[in-house]
Amino acid sequence: MAPVARFAKETFLIADACLTQGWYAARITKNEPTPAAEWRFFVGSEVARTAHDALGDGPILPAGPLQRAQTATAQEIAAGTPLIYEATFATRHFLARADAIRRHGNGWDVIEIESGKLPADGNPASVKPEYIDDIAYTTFVATQTGLTVSRALLMLVREDYRRGQPASALLGEIDVSDRVFARVAEFTAKGPRVAAALADEERPDPDLIPACRKCEFYQEYCMGKKIGTYDPIILLPDLRGKRFEQLRSYERIGALPPDADLTDAQRRVATAFRRGPIVEPGITQLDEVQWPAYYLDFEGVDPAIPWFEGDEPYEQIPFQFSLHGCDAPGRIIAHHAYIAPTEGDWRRELAITLIKGLGSSGSILMYTPYELRMIHYLAKTVPDLGELLIGLGERLFDLEPIFHHGYYHPGFRGGTSIKETLPALVAELDYKKLAVQNGGDASALFALTRAGQYPREDWDQHRTELLEYCGLDTLAMVRLHAELVKIRAGVL
Repeated sequence: MAPVARFAKETFLIADACLTQGWYAARITKNEPTPAAEWRFFVGSEVARTAHDALGDGPILPAGPLQRAQTATAQEIAAGTPLIYEATFATRHFLARADAIRRHGNGWDVIEIESGKLPADGNPASVKPEYIDDIAYTTFVATQTGLTVSRALLMLVREDYRRGQPASALLGEIDVSDRVFARVAEFTAKGPRVAAALADEERPDPDLIPACRKCEFYQEYCMGKKIGTYDPIILLPDLRGKRFEQLRSYERIGALPPDADLTDAQRRVATAFRRGPIVEPGITQLDEVQWPAYYLDFEGVDPAIPWFEGDEPYEQIPFQFSLHGCDAPGRIIAHHAYIAPTEGDWRRELAITLIKGLGSSGSILMYTPYELRMIHYLAKTVPDLGELLIGLGERLFDLEPIFHHGYYHPGFRGGTSIKETLPALVAELDYKKLAVQNGGDASALFALTRAGQYPREDWDQHRTELLEYCGLDTLAMVRLHAELVKIRAGVL
């Protein structure tokens, strides 16, 4: 792992949360970007192009080489150019590129273009912290190079935008200067320490923090090697703040004292790790399932710039579903699948196919309320079928709450998502064997093909992969439900 001389925003912000994670991030080469990452980049580019139209004309400066980019930025600033895109700022240790800088009085506005939503209340306090940190880092580096920053502004997507309005109406500006300047002061104070730690050949000593739970380096390189991976306390749900600080020294769930200060949900998980699976009264909710039962899963896409008339930015649009039908637990009698074409408006066709596949009676099992949200969307956008679709929604039965209130297994690793419960109860079904392994990549494959970013000739292969992924989601529900019914029978 070769040391890195100058660090960009992503590495700095990771190191701000955890120096050890930042140290690894600066040295370990990332894998090829996933479809989900490519889609986020595409959406960001779309929003940036719209922002340029809204802000007006200005030179777009080169990204590199670094010396050329710095020189171009300095020349435009010296020439009095009123609006500059992609300005580059670099100190000895840190590198930043501003989406835009704009003259304001005797100083400059630093403008960050984000693809997230503008707070409906217009209150800077409602802006997500990650957006504040993004622009604060850029402002921090720019001020270190001598730029006088008057204001820090975010351009975000307006929730009230609708397809058919002028593109300039998509984005709104919000002044977040107070929050940003406060973070700049913090970054300025800790910048030398971060730079020294990231540049050091020796890894900073790791410490257990809540972020360890989602850290890609935890298990192979870091605290997981010391604590082990069976029951670190980071697996306790919603463990953070003062309670985390009180418990962190125990490191493992098994080391917690019996009177440890835990929430009910945390105590439930801790008990499962100590004693094994827990069966609770909530499992009797399974008795409410009416047969034949149907197991439904949608995949959806949420374009920032709406695809259909009347839709709002980031509205979830179902483009695919899988549907297994059973006449008894685990006994499959039918399977239906639908995937949209990558052109045109497929929503009516999807709704009709769904209604036919679900029949007129029987429970419709889902996993989380996402399916209800998709049915309500279809009812809104295909109004002549609205009554039938709402009727489907009234038959829904959510399987996930059974794992919250009826049965818990230590193999769930502190969670209840289908990808956490399935390995513990139905090990032979494995998402890792699939080409598409998560909903983010599934959505991105469809969206990028529709947007022309993936070759059309690859669609048949992608279509097959999407059908396999969505089909496993509903097959997993069939099998999980059957296992829960067996467990339920054991406590009669």
